[in-house]
Amino acid sequence: MKGRLHILPFAVFMAATFGLLTMNAQRRVTPVISASQGITGINENKLPGDSIDRSSFVEMTDENGRKILVDTINGREVPDSLMMLPDTVKVPKMIQPLIYSATVGVNLWDPVMRIIGQKYGIVDFSAEFNMHNRYIAVVEAGLGNALYTPDDNNYTYRVGVTPYFRIGANYNFLYNSNPDYSVYAGLRYGVSPFKYRLTDVTIDMPYWDETSKVDFPEQSSTVHHIQVLFGLRVKVYKQLSLGWEIRYRGILKQTKQRGGNPWYIPGYGTSNGHLGVAFSVYYTFPLGKEGYQGNTEAAIPEK
Repeated sequence: MKGRLHILPFAVFMAATFGLLTMNAQRRVTPVISASQGITGINENKLPGDSIDRSSFVEMTDENGRKILVDTINGREVPDSLMMLPDTVKVPKMIQPLIYSATVGVNLWDPVMRIIGQKYGIVDFSAEFNMHNRYIAVVEAGLGNALYTPDDNNYTYRVGVTPYFRIGANYNFLYNSNPDYSVYAGLRYGVSPFKYRLTDVTIDMPYWDETSKVDFPEQSSTVHHIQVLFGLRVKVYKQLSLGWEIRYRGILKQTKQRGGNPWYIPGYGTSNGHLGVAFSVYYTFPLGKEGYQGNTEAAIPEK
């Protein structure tokens, strides 16, 4: 019993000492050295001496071709991390040459539709100049005509064979991908000067209980219009491609006519229609060496 009494004070002393040490450890705060002030550069280790004062450094290239910074005071060399990127990092860029290709095409939509009963349109052609496989300047020209009589046969609308013109550009969203495919949006501005006639116009005369047919004089009109389009193009054989387009059309300005606006406008379509479709065949003339030819390894230029 006496032995246990001698041990008791020692145990109490050790418990009190452990408690004081624990409280002291909880209250201890690791001091933080603030970043250096007035020093240009990146303080990576939170210590003033480890910062880079770029005002005393000059940029040089080492024997391996890497960009380094050399301290003009003490000769210290530091890799320029802003100029060094890991090999796994690929910087996005246009991998195709500026002068990439030229393309000619023919829109077969109107000829096919005329075969199945459409009363207007003939054919149109396009020429394209492709830069970086991204920006494509486009010129379009074609021929249109119309010979249309509505179901009630109360008039016939006639437009002779008339040329028309459009200019614009496309933007290819897949410019750094396989050039066999393209998805693009485009804009066109068109001018269509033409003449049209209304013939066999039926005029009712109820008082006399008679009808008569008359022909109106030929009228001239010039229509300025715009088209916004979205298209898809696919290579089918060597330099041949097929393309599909959906176009939204709007009239900007046209000649005012006392007898009303024309029903059909060459290069535009019917005046009351805003949507159009195109199906074209294209032939491409390569002008520059391709940086990408269908595989991912060729997409990254050699260093």
